[in-house]
Formats: sequence, structure tokens, C-alpha cells
Amino acid sequence: MKVEYDIAIIGGGMVGASLACGLAKENINIALIEKTPLKSAGQPSYDDRGIALSISSQRIFDAMGLWSKLGRHACPIKQVHVSEQGRYGAVRMAADALGLEALGFVVIARELGRALLNEVSRHDNIDVICPASAAGIRQKSASVEVDLKQKNGGVASLTCKLLVIADGGLSSSRELIGIKIKRHDYRQTAIVSNVTVSGDHSGTAYERFVPGGLIALLPLTGNRCVAVMVAPSDTADAYLQGSDDEYINHLQQKFGKRLGTFCKPGARKSYPLFLLEPERQASDRSVLLGNAAHTIHPNGAQGFNLALRDVAGLVEHIVTVLRAGGDVGGRDLLDSYISSRETDQQRVIRFTHALHKTFNNANPLKSISRNTLMFVLDALPALKKEFIIRGAGLHVNQPVSTSG
Repeated sequence: MKVEYDIAIIGGGMVGASLACGLAKENINIALIEKTPLKSAGQPSYDDRGIALSISSQRIFDAMGLWSKLGRHACPIKQVHVSEQGRYGAVRMAADALGLEALGFVVIARELGRALLNEVSRHDNIDVICPASAAGIRQKSASVEVDLKQKNGGVASLTCKLLVIADGGLSSSRELIGIKIKRHDYRQTAIVSNVTVSGDHSGTAYERFVPGGLIALLPLTGNRCVAVMVAPSDTADAYLQGSDDEYINHLQQKFGKRLGTFCKPGARKSYPLFLLEPERQASDRSVLLGNAAHTIHPNGAQGFNLALRDVAGLVEHIVTVLRAGGDVGGRDLLDSYISSRETDQQRVIRFTHALHKTFNNANPLKSISRNTLMFVLDALPALKKEFIIRGAGLHVNQPVSTSG
């Protein structure tokens, strides 16, 4: 391990590893720090969850040179169907309405992790420091010093010009640099598993709002789907601790028979849902990324896609400064990056929060109005096209090329 780096990234999950890949071809030294062994069964970032990637995310990975490897494991989303249980309103969106191959893609997190980590391993200028976690951070005028607690209990130190904190919504490193957060508890828990369906999903992603939460089915290759059940947290244990048959019955009852019968559920994992926003996203030579910068509700599958647009934006700013001979940790770079990303971030945060409030309201009048809105949206092609463009991330002028 070196002692001095240009950029140190705390968090080797999907966001941190994507940033390392985006910067890999630049003439800089990068440290990628992760506390959980990256190829272990207990690695939370690279498990069997399905990850929905928007078209903008696909284009970012393509610019990094990763899509040729990742795309072979991806299932295209040809259509999206949004509805509410027991109501008439529905919104149907199709890729061919925009002349696109797909509205997005679904990949298993493990496959995404394999592609990212294989790319990281190809570059001698990236050191993966794992398992290790930040035990102390000291921000100075020209550098940041990071103390790392390692597996053997020892502490090593490194310095960097820019520290990127991407260790999740409950980031301990964010606390170490004194950034406070605003937290809204949705009092909901997402339960995620993979299931087999007897029908043909035809590349359709379903989002069905039900009392107290939602059910989402995302297509995988073959007859498999990612099932996401969002339920009130005080009832989540019933879905987590029951037998596979009981869980399948719960899913079937809430989703219906549109995809036939469900069977062969995979392991269930749960994720309490919060809206987390920091008081600021940057401090002296340090910047937050991914869930450490904004943790949002999973409705609309916007979280990772927003984070990846942030990654692309940060790469663009760093590369511009590097090629001009500037300071990659300077205040001008960080201020410019945050300013460039603020509109997109706030749009997505407001949208997902409003969607939760709208569909988590049992008032019959609210139910009628939201179903009428879905009916109108489905009936107006121009309005629906705008909705599709925003959902795919195509309204954002994100960089379409990365370093190299």
C-alpha cells in the first residue's frame, strides 16, 4: 500500500468501484477502501439483488468500456406497467415509443460487481485496500489524512488530495468529517428476493402500489424476476420469517396472476427505508457520493441511477481539472461539481418522496385523484413520453464519455 494518493475512495461497493473505473485511465493514484471482503458471501453490495439500470446508466457504463461485459448478463426492460391494487388507473410505457431498444436493463448485483472489480484489477494505479475502514480523518489545507483500521487490528495511514466518501447511507466516514444529516423514516421495509414465474414476463417491469407499500417485479433472464415488496416496517417480520410457501402466497395475493403463479423464491433480504439528506455534500477536500450523499425511497428505481449520474459528473470535473494541471481536491472543483448536480438530485428526491406520499395515503378521495391522474397520463402520448424520458435519465446532459 502506498502512503500518498491523489484520490482515496471509502466504500468499494457499486458507486465507489464505478468511480474508480471511471478514473482508471487517468495518470493518478487511487485507493479504493472497503471494510467487507469484496468477494465474500457477506459482501452486501454484490449479492443476488436485481439492479435496474436506466438508459443513462447503460450509456455511462458503455463509455467506461464495461457494457460489452455487463450487457450479456442484463435483461432489457421493454415495457413498464404501473398500477394500484383494486383501481382502474394504470400507466403503460414502452421502449418503442421512443425508438429505443429498451427503457432500461436489470442485472444481478453480483454480476455488476464482478464486472467492476475485474476492471479495477486491470489497473496498476488502483490499490484495493480491503478489509479496512476509516478510523480517523483529518482534513488539511493541501491534503486529507485517513487512518485505516485493518483486519489485524492495526492502524495504517494514508494521505490524499481528494477524499470521496461512498460508504452508504449510514456512513461512519461522513460522521468523521462532521457532516450532519436530515433523516425521514418512511416506516417501511423493502424485502427483496428473486422468484420464478409461470408466465412470460416479456421484458415488462411491474410496479403495483398496494395498501401500505408496493410490489415491484423486474424481469430477469429466463422466467425469473426480482420481487421487491415494500411493507410497513411493523409487519415486515411476518414476510421475512415465514416459510417460502407463505411468502410466495403473500406476493401472489398482492400482485395477482398477471404473470401466472410464483415459485422457487430466492433468499429474502430486508432494507429499512429512509430519506437521508446531508446538510452539505462537500467539506474540505472531501465529497459525498452514492447513498452517503442521498438515500431515497426505492419507488421508481432511481437511487443507483442517480448515484451513477453523480459519478459521471464527478469524473468529468476531475478529468477537466487534471488535464488543466489543477488541484483535484480544490474548492472550485467541488463547488462546480455540486452546482452541476443539484437540479437533478433535487428533482429525483422530490419525485420519489412525493410518489411515496401520494400512494401511501388511504384517503378515498386521494385514491380517486391519483388513479385519474394515471389514466390521464396513460392517455396523453406527449406527457407520457416526457415521463419516460425523465425515468430513463435521458433529460440529463450527463457526460457521455469518460477518461481516456
